[in-house]
Amino acid sequence: MKLALLGAGGINTLVAHALANGSAGKVDVVAVIGSSPASASAAALAKHLDAPTVAPEDLTGTGCDWVLEAAGSTAVHDHIPAIWRAGIDTIIMSIGAMIDPMIEQEYAHARRRGVSVVLPSGGIAGLDGVRALHAGGGLQRVRITTTKAPAGLRGAPHLERHNIDLPDDAAITVFEGSARDAVAGFPANVNVAIALSLAGVGPDATEVIVRSDPSATRTRHLIEAEGDAATLEVTITSKPSPSNPRTSYLAGASAVAAVREIAVR
Repeated sequence: MKLALLGAGGINTLVAHALANGSAGKVDVVAVIGSSPASASAAALAKHLDAPTVAPEDLTGTGCDWVLEAAGSTAVHDHIPAIWRAGIDTIIMSIGAMIDPMIEQEYAHARRRGVSVVLPSGGIAGLDGVRALHAGGGLQRVRITTTKAPAGLRGAPHLERHNIDLPDDAAITVFEGSARDAVAGFPANVNVAIALSLAGVGPDATEVIVRSDPSATRTRHLIEAEGDAATLEVTITSKPSPSNPRTSYLAGASAVAAVREIAVR
């Protein structure tokens, strides 16, 4: 497996450590791509993996057969379609980008050409149950409530647009709406909501609540799904990534699992 890492944040840092210690399978990392050619984090990952850093536009010339994207929705929009057109398979961690109309169209074209696109579960669980309820018909309601410490939410576009201050002495609800609106307002926080929506009733019908809680030492997701066949409740409490409080450690672990599964297969 010849792998290129697109992004050098918390997720790919965890993946790099797993690759370096051999716990992610037999993988040859052929390139690391950061947010810019001068990215210090990309240089550090590349050195750790004994791989070169390249610019995004040079990625298709690296000889990779898989790209692991963990660089955010903008990177998906700007770089992934060209990667798909080159016939390179991908693991997409910034699942929020998958509801962008242009990406949806490019994704459909890629799948028709036989390009593999893996969408890991990220920082949540229970998607298999939601898919089963949806496939069986009668899935009526899906909701996810995400609770994070203020540090994990500050800087989100929704908070900036609405001038919402996050108190350090009280828990507050900062958003209630659809998964589509949630990922626009919290692009670094609620990719899990889009993953859930794609498993079930879609981004417009999936309900999202985002809460800020100073007492939260870990990220908490509560998934509630109601269907004719069953009612599903799943609670996930996960540590934040050591290098990025906005990223779930579990999301990084799901990326490692995806790489390992592909490498073994």
